[in-house]
Amino acid sequence: MFSVHERDQLRRDLVNAAEVDPRVVGAAVTGSASVGREDRWSDIDFALSVDRDLDEVVTDWTALMYACDAVGHVDVRRGSVLFRVFLLRSTLQVDVAFWPSSEFGATGPTFKLLFGEANELPQSSPPDRSELVGLAWLYGLHARSSIARGRVWQAVYMINGMRDHVMSLWCLREGVNAVQGRGLDDLRDAGAFAGTLVLSTHPDELARAFHVLTGLLLGEITDSGLAQAVRALSPG
Repeated sequence: MFSVHERDQLRRDLVNAAEVDPRVVGAAVTGSASVGREDRWSDIDFALSVDRDLDEVVTDWTALMYACDAVGHVDVRRGSVLFRVFLLRSTLQVDVAFWPSSEFGATGPTFKLLFGEANELPQSSPPDRSELVGLAWLYGLHARSSIARGRVWQAVYMINGMRDHVMSLWCLREGVNAVQGRGLDDLRDAGAFAGTLVLSTHPDELARAFHVLTGLLLGEITDSGLAQAVRALSPG
């Protein structure tokens, strides 16, 4: 398990490496550390502004991270930006974002520029409410058919996916972070979702949890025609 001291030292080392890399023209700390909300379990979020040889920079910084005891990584792409997420042997997560310098900048409030220049960028928008509603009823359709077919583990998967989207809808309504479950513990009544947890793969239990979840989704739907169709998924 990593210590806070080890994490902070590694972040300083990465900042130093960025400052001496001539291809890196800017860097920022992002995530909780950028706004003073870091805790014992926080990871490192680091963004680089690269003005040339982007692929080469990615290769060299990947080698650097493995020299720092990384044991694996996974890539997430957003347009031309690469977010390479490393797992260290100590279980510390280190996210290094490689930005073309022409696109480097804050897309949200958790961005602290360390050196270089940042562009003025559009801020990230919260999830679209209508899309969340649509995905919730889509998962609901497949939950219903999975239960009816006796595909119990598929039903569990679909109910869980449906719950994720309904919970995000609640976050939007209450004005808390609706991305990746970050605002769920700030909801006034998140305990209402306890009844949506599937406690076994027995068909009756799957139907019970699905019925409760469908009721919570109905509370987020304003269109009467859509509400009628969703109500028919789990008539109870």
